[in-house]
Amino acid sequence: MLRTRVGYCGGDKEKPTYYSLSDHTEAITIDYDPKVLSYDDLLGLFWKGHRCDQVNRSRQYMNAVFYRDDAQKKIAEASLAKEATRRGIDPAAVQTEIVPMKTFTYAEGYHQKYYLTRHSGVRAFLNETYPDAKSLADSTVATRLNAYLGSGMNRDWKVFLAELPKYGLPDRMEELLAKTAEKQL
Repeated sequence: MLRTRVGYCGGDKEKPTYYSLSDHTEAITIDYDPKVLSYDDLLGLFWKGHRCDQVNRSRQYMNAVFYRDDAQKKIAEASLAKEATRRGIDPAAVQTEIVPMKTFTYAEGYHQKYYLTRHSGVRAFLNETYPDAKSLADSTVATRLNAYLGSGMNRDWKVFLAELPKYGLPDRMEELLAKTAEKQL
């Protein structure tokens, strides 16, 4: 995955905010390289970490897969059916909706790259490096650091150590992150 951003989508209200969502749902948008990871593979990762059999009556936290076009819609619907079969439930029992994205509005800056808040030095450096919250949210480096320092799935610390010199971090920070990664090996 190249980039992740948190925000709000699925609704009609212009400029929703966390405290004024109206008909929007909290969501993430993901940029990925389809040569490395297909949309279907991405959905497979989603279903592995998602409880599709639980009802969430709140529009804010609705269980949903948002699609951008008809091709994504078809793939998402097929993946829902596949997940239902894998779980041994009727597809109609799946409580996750497949809905059009409409627009995506970035969440406020303090919601972006949340796991980095546990690493104040890294977060402070990134806040100084990127001129605004949107730039930070769009940063591949911030996305990768957030995934590895957070609860990312299937973290490969050897890959992280190989990538780390490419991030352009100050030497002291790179050394600190390398030590963190080496403890995980």
